[in-house]
Amino acid sequence: MEVSTSRSATEPSPLRFLRKSGAAVSLIVFFVALLPGASAATARLLILHTNDLHDHVRPGYEGVGGLPYVAGYVAQVRAGRSDVLLLDAGDVAEKGDLFAFKTHSVATYEALRRIGYDAVTLGNHDNDQGLDWLRRYENAMGRPFVCLNRVDPAGKSIFAPARIVERNGVKIGIIGMITPQDEGTLNLEESGQRLGIEAERLDREVDLVIALCHLGSRAATEWARRAPAVDIFVTGHSHEALRAPIVLADRGTILVQAGSNARFVGRLEIEIDLATEKIISHQGALVEMKHDAIAPDADFLAWVRAREQAIAPEATEFVLNNDTPIGFEMAWLAAEALRVKAGTDIAFCHPGHIIRNALPAGPVDVNALFLTGGQRGHATVRTTLTGGEITAYLNALAGPSPDQTAWSGFVATESASPDGRRTLTTNLDPVRAYSVLMPELEWSKRFLRAAGRQKSGPLAGRKFTSEPDAATYTAALWADLKGRRDDPTSLKEIVGRLIRRAHLK
Repeated sequence: MEVSTSRSATEPSPLRFLRKSGAAVSLIVFFVALLPGASAATARLLILHTNDLHDHVRPGYEGVGGLPYVAGYVAQVRAGRSDVLLLDAGDVAEKGDLFAFKTHSVATYEALRRIGYDAVTLGNHDNDQGLDWLRRYENAMGRPFVCLNRVDPAGKSIFAPARIVERNGVKIGIIGMITPQDEGTLNLEESGQRLGIEAERLDREVDLVIALCHLGSRAATEWARRAPAVDIFVTGHSHEALRAPIVLADRGTILVQAGSNARFVGRLEIEIDLATEKIISHQGALVEMKHDAIAPDADFLAWVRAREQAIAPEATEFVLNNDTPIGFEMAWLAAEALRVKAGTDIAFCHPGHIIRNALPAGPVDVNALFLTGGQRGHATVRTTLTGGEITAYLNALAGPSPDQTAWSGFVATESASPDGRRTLTTNLDPVRAYSVLMPELEWSKRFLRAAGRQKSGPLAGRKFTSEPDAATYTAALWADLKGRRDDPTSLKEIVGRLIRRAHLK
């Protein structure tokens, strides 16, 4: 049941004055008890929350997920209650649908505006595009971000650190936090200290303080110790599907998180004692966005289809039927497809750095191919490397998949030394120059970094160069798989053959 207070939003509260001026709670309760007919004032609040939506705007594959179903669920809940607060803990952008990618994720923020979020904070992938794009995202979303620890060179918050909203007679302070990064953010310790200060400030004005953090639950626990005035942490970044809230035993702070890719909406229902500003009961769960259980928002779905048709009509083109989901192994298929598409001797595709979603079972369209790694594999580069340099690159990487890269165009044999160290040898001529293609992100984030760490050997001391190539991850896979449409062999087995052919143990 909802128990709302009788005072208006603008009426000063003597109880709040006494609480915030440092008077003891027991004294407040004593005087309230003397009032005729006095009873404890409580109120209920329903917090719906998402995180790491990652441009998953259209309906998800295999009957789960997608913002049309999030929109439908939120609208259904709001239709029956007036105490709903809707929050998102960041990483709205990247790793998702083709048409969202073509708008640099602006379309996803337009979608959030249609759903009507009360507060959204920044994630690291939202921040990847730079400050100019963040301002465009705010414009598309129709409201500013909240983020305390995204700062200018002087250390001042670029965005509003917090927002105060009211629901059902409860004043709620919402503080936004991004996961600390190398540039443009405060570090973990500074962020926690600032959060503690801001939470204390807000606590003097509101009944409930929520930290909307793009940070995993374990790291958020550290911030909770530095910010005891925070009642609830709505977290993200780590893609944890917390089926029940985490409650910190030392103070009762509640932590929640709702998975990723618009597969879940988190639901946290609380009852708060307005005199003591304590949460006296709570119940949390995740609601899976199953298409056979949740009705999509029809208008929202029509908008998605129209936007996709206008921006990326190729996204809905059928490619083939797939009988088994395929995860990181997609990198081997992509390496083969990129090599053929670009006409190079060799191609690479790093599973851990490029692949972001599994290829689903069932009918596969171009958008499904793009989802697997099309955003991170969109830009490719061509270079020339000797066989010795290629072999050295393989051995400079961290280890087994997904840390090791995938390749096409040569055979590597794995062996282990007595101390357990893995070594790869190849059938490449160590001095011959080979034409090589790889995603630009692998080139910059894996190859050049690996080469830069070498003190000796073929990669050490050389200045490597590359040039952009027209081949893209999605176009290469699209061309390859259309040619396999009538092959009775399962795609899983085709990928297995590629791996066995390239990687001998």
